[in-house]
Amino acid sequence: MSALSPPDLPSTAERPAIQPLRSKRPFGVRLWLALMFAAIGILSGTSVYLFVSNASEGAAESTARELTQGRALELARDLGDKPEENSGRVVATYRSDSFATWVFGENNALKTEATLPAAGGVELADVPNQEEAREFALSGQGNYVVEGENGLIVVGLPIFRDGSLDGAVLVQAERPPEVTDALASLRDERLTALGLAVLVAAIIGFLVASLITTRVKRLAAAAGRIAEGDLSEPMHPRGRDEIGDLGRALDSMRIALAETFYALSSERDRLSAVFVSLEDGVIVVGADGDVRFANPAASDFISPDGKPAEQLRPWVRRATHRGTVENDHVSIDERVVGISARHLPAERAVLIVVRDRTEELRRGEAEREFVSNAAHELRNPIAGMSGAIEVLRSGAKDDPEARDHFLERLHNDVERVSRLTKSLLTLARMEAIGEGEADVVSVEMILNDSVSTAEVPAGIELSVEADPDLVAEADPVLLRQVLIGLLTNAYKNTPAPGTVTLRAYRGDKDQVVIEVRDTGAGIPEAERDRVFERFYRGSGSLEREGFGLGLAIAKRMIDVMGGDISVESEEGRGSTFTIRLTQAAPSPTPVA
Repeated sequence: MSALSPPDLPSTAERPAIQPLRSKRPFGVRLWLALMFAAIGILSGTSVYLFVSNASEGAAESTARELTQGRALELARDLGDKPEENSGRVVATYRSDSFATWVFGENNALKTEATLPAAGGVELADVPNQEEAREFALSGQGNYVVEGENGLIVVGLPIFRDGSLDGAVLVQAERPPEVTDALASLRDERLTALGLAVLVAAIIGFLVASLITTRVKRLAAAAGRIAEGDLSEPMHPRGRDEIGDLGRALDSMRIALAETFYALSSERDRLSAVFVSLEDGVIVVGADGDVRFANPAASDFISPDGKPAEQLRPWVRRATHRGTVENDHVSIDERVVGISARHLPAERAVLIVVRDRTEELRRGEAEREFVSNAAHELRNPIAGMSGAIEVLRSGAKDDPEARDHFLERLHNDVERVSRLTKSLLTLARMEAIGEGEADVVSVEMILNDSVSTAEVPAGIELSVEADPDLVAEADPVLLRQVLIGLLTNAYKNTPAPGTVTLRAYRGDKDQVVIEVRDTGAGIPEAERDRVFERFYRGSGSLEREGFGLGLAIAKRMIDVMGGDISVESEEGRGSTFTIRLTQAAPSPTPVA
């Protein structure tokens, strides 16, 4: 089963930066919620208004119908109870501008006086359904009631006199003024109530919206601070509703993010310290070929245009296609480096680790050369001792002169092997010691001891110059041995008459500088960089006594003391060996 490929996510460099939240908006949730509550108030008030209006109109019509029917019934009873000649006065009593009446005989003839052609200003011919009402009432079947337009009510009632049908009364009535006035007043009150309801709904909606949006804006501001990386301020969530739950969830997220960011920050600091202290170069190259990240050790492998060195670019392409590549021998300028490159799909980049192997290879070559030189240096005296012994065995021991000659040769060869072995042991011991703790050393006392130990040859003048109260951090035994060796070399390489100068003074950056200067033949420029190599003897020293280990041992001793030794020379005018040590604070009892 093949592994699933990672999702095509944007790399870190391509992800957009977090934008801060806007604090002011032209139309916020508060306005929309207020408008929503106002709309709800308008719909609710309008519905109530229509419902109450319909109910009020229906109740008014029912009341008006009942009042008109009751009044018409009283009129019919009064007409039946009073003498017929009093019918005009009875009708006049009930007639008004809103209550018109007509009385008909049983033969459907109008009985009201001809002098009253109009009843209440209403013509009989204009009364709707008046014929049906009269016929229905005169039939004796009951009351006839019909509602017309604009609140008109037409009522037809039979008139009974002494128990028999005597005629009919026709009534057309309008809605009573009391009912009309009551409906008008109620209509005004309904409109006022509707306006108050909408206003109250809008105010309550605005207050509720303000309360909700204030809490939401507080959460939004806190979320904005979290998005900007400020995780120090608590949110103080309130309430037991959904918004309070959201606030508590955001606060829990803030605490968790703060803990995570602290852990990531600590991890980042540790990784940064590791990357800075690494001697290997670490480079991250993006898909566009630009360097996204590099530690200080990788500065020599990055070109000025922000891209990896030309020799590294083919390995970047190979790592992109193959996933990982390695090579232990890649030449960059005058150095040999080892490369390990790995493709990072999520970041669309390549991670390169570059290890400078130049010194490692040089040390390996030096060690091989050291072994070869040591074997060569030991081979000659051992061969001489072996030859002398063979000659003595063959009979030369019986010849006193030959015996003394070969015994002297054996002594010289043994002394040579002894000195070589001692030098090799000293160098090995220096390699094993490494840098250690240094003492506070009086430089003047060390100089005096060294001068008194190294005998000055005839014809050589020694000059000693030292600043007073000069102290350094060093090992007194090792420093004395180094100075004795440098003075001895200066004496050997300075022909008489000549001068050797030993000088000590305070240098820059809290350093103590010790110089050994001679007026000898000097060192050729081609050989100056090799004088501190093991077993190296200059071209003018091949026939001289020595193994080429003195300066190598001296350099290692100075390294152990945390100092530095260098040489400046001009051929034919002498050489100057310079030792730099760390200046120490004055001590009441410096070590000599």
